Amino acid sequence: MSIDLEQQLRAFIAALRTGNEAAARAVVEQLRSQGVAPSTIYYEVFAPGMITVGDLWEANELSVADEHLATEITHRLIGLLSPSFNQPPSTGERGSVVLGCVEGERHVLGLRMLADLFREQGWRVLFLGADVPQADWIRLALRVNADLIAISASAERLLPQVEALIGELRAALPQTAITVGGAVFGRNPELWRQVGATLYHPNPQMVVMLASAQRVVNTS
Repeated sequence: MSIDLEQQLRAFIAALRTGNEAAARAVVEQLRSQGVAPSTIYYEVFAPGMITVGDLWEANELSVADEHLATEITHRLIGLLSPSFNQPPSTGERGSVVLGCVEGERHVLGLRMLADLFREQGWRVLFLGADVPQADWIRLALRVNADLIAISASAERLLPQVEALIGELRAALPQTAITVGGAVFGRNPELWRQVGATLYHPNPQMVVMLASAQRVVNTS
């Protein structure tokens, strides 16, 4: 059976625009019944759907309340799919990744989906969520001796905090890889180098692949 992801995306966006959680959930359930992988739903439906919601908000076609409602609906649907990414305990070392938003950043949806991709590949995932104070980042990263740290920021005004955090992390954990993500980095493909990150890719699945390759190099 042919699956029209574009049609399902349009239905998902229509549901988000009207705050219709039942309709949004029906899109997800139909795709799952057709065998569509959760990661495909994440990046072919949820991600572009929320980008459209953001564009509509910027164009004053959606209110702040509408945007928040759409975001919360999508978070709940991620929660519905998230257990599908869990892997059974493994004796092999897959590495540990700490993911969180820089202090002042509250948009966590993209980072939450990335966390599930790492979980699917057997990484130990520590997801800190939104608005993490810099000192707390350092303490936790040191405590778990993280192999990778993923920092999210969406706005240019947060870049000084990102750069300062990366500087502190590099001083404390010089062997730990650092990746960054968020809308501000998508708009400038060289910005990740300027803030001192180790790796970056606009495709989250490639981030997981690059991080895995980096860990092999660091442990060989």
